[in-house]
Amino acid sequence: MSLQTPSVKDRYLGALLGMAIGDAMGIASNGLTRGEIEGRYGRIAGFLPLKDAAGNELEPAGQFSENTELAICLAESLLTSNGFVDPATAGYRFVQVLHGPHAHFLGATTRRALERAAASADYQDGEGGPLSAGAGPAGRVVPVALVHALADLNTEVFVREVLRSTLITHAHPAAVNGALASAFALRLAVRREAPPEFTIDEVLSFIDEDEVAARLRVARQLAERGDLAHADDLDVIGTSGYIAEAVSAALYIYARSGGDFEAAVLTAANQGGASSTIGAISGALCGAWVGANALPLRLIEQFDARMYLLMAAPALLRVAQQRAGLFLHLQQL
Repeated sequence: MSLQTPSVKDRYLGALLGMAIGDAMGIASNGLTRGEIEGRYGRIAGFLPLKDAAGNELEPAGQFSENTELAICLAESLLTSNGFVDPATAGYRFVQVLHGPHAHFLGATTRRALERAAASADYQDGEGGPLSAGAGPAGRVVPVALVHALADLNTEVFVREVLRSTLITHAHPAAVNGALASAFALRLAVRREAPPEFTIDEVLSFIDEDEVAARLRVARQLAERGDLAHADDLDVIGTSGYIAEAVSAALYIYARSGGDFEAAVLTAANQGGASSTIGAISGALCGAWVGANALPLRLIEQFDARMYLLMAAPALLRVAQQRAGLFLHLQQL
């Protein structure tokens, strides 16, 4: 390991903090166009409170959305199930979000699925209709990827675990494939097996051929050209809540980030669309690549619930060590 390479412990914490910071950074602009963002906020340069069109504050600065809330639910389930996704325990935790402070962030597909699960106790009956390919599963899959990041890749188990985490709310094939793309990209970042600019190629070699893969190819071509502004490229890729667009936009931002975490999450926030989910995915990837020590301290200190993530990261690392047959002390990693 070179002096510039962050420790494994630092990468795990960087992934979780990066996810949550990117999520929180994008809340103020989520669902807005670039023009609406400029009119309402100017250029976003840090955490801002969520406001309505009339300027009324709806959420304080530094608050996170359901992306981080549901990722925490998955982390808790993984930690109590020896690193496996238990649909019953994870799904039960998901359902509790319906009655919690982040319930109003839930997308229509997620809400319908959780309301049905609350009545049936079936936590693998996600929505699968034509309008259910939302990006939510890709934004919350970080803990699943982390527990698989140290062991040699068992493709069957890896795909199964991502599938279980997705089916709690989404059953559309594109939603599953998009979540798999996000999880595999994060595994690569944590293991440092592919630099950001080559990650899309590696992901394309792993996932199924569908609309997610097709959009990722567009993102790869634009990232390789590098002759347009981020915003112009992202207009071509798309930044809606459709999972093919959101995942491709996030991986494009990561590919063009140059290891600059803050620039990556601010790009997502200022582009609008599904900015909190795109910020969560690109933030997790950049955070895993550069490590928590490279993240701006002012953003960590302003972030809500940072203490929980500071405790969750080493716990997930211990589970990943056990899954990989490693029993080293954390300070040795």
